[in-house]
Amino acid sequence: MKLVSLSMIKDEEYWIWYALTSVAPHVDEILVFDNHSQDRTVEIVRGMRHLGDKLTLFEGFGGDSEQDNREAMLEEARRRGATHVLTLDGDEVYADDVLSFCRRLLEVHEHFPAMADPPRNHGVPGDPRPTDGALVKNLGLRPICPGFDGPHTCRPWDYTQPDGDHGAYNYLTRVTSLANLRGNGLGWGQHGFTETGNLHVQSSPHTLWLPGLWFLHFSFHPRSSRRKPGSMQWLRRPTDQGSVPIHAHVHLPAALLRPDGPGNPTLEAWGLTEPPVGRPRVRLRDLASSS
Repeated sequence: MKLVSLSMIKDEEYWIWYALTSVAPHVDEILVFDNHSQDRTVEIVRGMRHLGDKLTLFEGFGGDSEQDNREAMLEEARRRGATHVLTLDGDEVYADDVLSFCRRLLEVHEHFPAMADPPRNHGVPGDPRPTDGALVKNLGLRPICPGFDGPHTCRPWDYTQPDGDHGAYNYLTRVTSLANLRGNGLGWGQHGFTETGNLHVQSSPHTLWLPGLWFLHFSFHPRSSRRKPGSMQWLRRPTDQGSVPIHAHVHLPAALLRPDGPGNPTLEAWGLTEPPVGRPRVRLRDLASSS
């Protein structure tokens, strides 16, 4: 098995260092495709020497077609011999125990030769002939959106959906087999992947839902320093969606506590890093309201 992390990013300077650092111990390669960022994203990725030769950055990547961009990423992963990919957005941070479990699960499930796709399962009652059993190709994990009140909070929405709701964004299918994987042909905001038999990975019988596994999704936090031309309004506006105590099994990923990280407004507001000299610590709610 070869697991490769794929990230297509644009203007993700605040979280990309932490996202890539969090997955590095658990993947074989990290491929970052920068879609013409105009902030410090490329500079930060270039400087991630602690990832060594595991990291490859493709600058000035892609055009306006979401489908073409995603197919190009999949093709590069295949060219490098990947069997599985981790789709990693620039604002997603993982805990070590989560990804180590995912990797081990895929490793112990690996068959030689590979199991038939789709598997041969006759399903006849009373028939003792063995079947192929479960073919696990994709893993669905829970995205947890941290609240503004601190690292041990999340938005109330993350508590309202039951484990049995397997739709996005209650789960996101983040680890997928490359076998017959391709884009769904839709554009920005509707993109996704399909697999064998044109099945969407979110509705595939080969997707294993893991409600106890999660990642932190900082989508509503400040993600880039870029402002609208001629103003101090954020291009990506921070949005306070409320804060409640985080789930008991969710803890702070180790990558967020590393002293060599670049920091960002969220980590500064939470007291996990210090703001630059001469700049006072601010609340995230103040940043959201000022935008």
